[in-house]
Amino acid sequence: MRILTLSDSDSYLKWAVSLTARVPEQWAVRHLVVENVIAPSPAQVEAILADAPGRAIGRTPASTLARSVKRLRPDVVLVAATGPAVSGIMDLLGWGGVLGPDRPVLVTGLPGISFPANELAVRHRQGFDLMVLHSHRERSAYAEVSLRMAGPEIALAHLPFLRMVPPTPAGGNEVVFAAQSLVPAEPERRRALLGALAELPSTLRPVVKVRALAGERQAHNERYPYAELWRGMEQKREIEFRAGSMAVALRRAAGFVTVSSTAVLEAIAAGVPSLVLDEWGVSGELINAVFADSGLLGGLDDLAAGRFATPHPDWLRDNYFHPGTDNDWVERIRDLVESRAEGRLAAYAGGPVESWPTRLRRQLRLQPPAWAWRGSRALRRATGRSRR
Repeated sequence: MRILTLSDSDSYLKWAVSLTARVPEQWAVRHLVVENVIAPSPAQVEAILADAPGRAIGRTPASTLARSVKRLRPDVVLVAATGPAVSGIMDLLGWGGVLGPDRPVLVTGLPGISFPANELAVRHRQGFDLMVLHSHRERSAYAEVSLRMAGPEIALAHLPFLRMVPPTPAGGNEVVFAAQSLVPAEPERRRALLGALAELPSTLRPVVKVRALAGERQAHNERYPYAELWRGMEQKREIEFRAGSMAVALRRAAGFVTVSSTAVLEAIAAGVPSLVLDEWGVSGELINAVFADSGLLGGLDDLAAGRFATPHPDWLRDNYFHPGTDNDWVERIRDLVESRAEGRLAAYAGGPVESWPTRLRRQLRLQPPAWAWRGSRALRRATGRSRR
């Protein structure tokens, strides 16, 4: 069986690589990054490969995407991308004749914490055969939405990178804060968080783990990077800002803190006591509603005092730490490929109905004008020089 993954960004590429590392050995897997304005940098790709040795990641312009897919003749295409990019990629595959009667099985999914269910995420993925999620709670919530919206079938897998997280040795002295692009959005809240990190007991060393360095892109734009805010604050102690692998960042951790990052699940898997901030509430907007009954919630006072916790066992079973025997995503893919071989795979029904201006915007994200590429490359070169 041949699987081809198509990714647009750092977080989705990490998910695609680590998920497909768990397929049967006889399945052949290829990875392609579709060049676009948020494509991962070489350093981000290197960090992903550090956690998945032996894998190779290629790149393709959007203009030749359909041609590349036809040449590779996959049985399964896993589209691992943000919602707008999913729609744009499917347009390109459709226009390029990839989605005809002999189309591949179409699989998609979400790379991290995805609760509560998001109707827009399902709408972008209408027409797919299978959507992979990572907890019983998520599966139940999305199955209801997908049934109502004629979306894909929902399959269950473990969050793949949790299997790659080694136990953290005792004796660490770092507190790792996982920064996120979207939450909290307000600069004053971000400064308050940095202030609490600076007040940690002197025996603990604060580290801000970032997804990208200056000039690198993320799945979502970050308007107020923590490192820039910190430079404008009164600095009572040193805070380190570190990119790279989260698994590596956790090796010396005595505690972990986040607003809602999926990385807290890596910390749990590594046995690192954790704190999920509820300083500004618990809601879908803050992406922390799933932690309401976890036993991990606390405020900035808890962070400043270095108070961390371990999650309740019942919460673990319902949320991302279910038994491996519950997973069915590989079985469902195998069934769908058999249906395709027997000519029983349903025709591609198409994605969401969108206006031509909207579809054009999607394509501009995947195929920006030449001046935008030149500007992006110049910015990366400039910021690279500043880091050296």
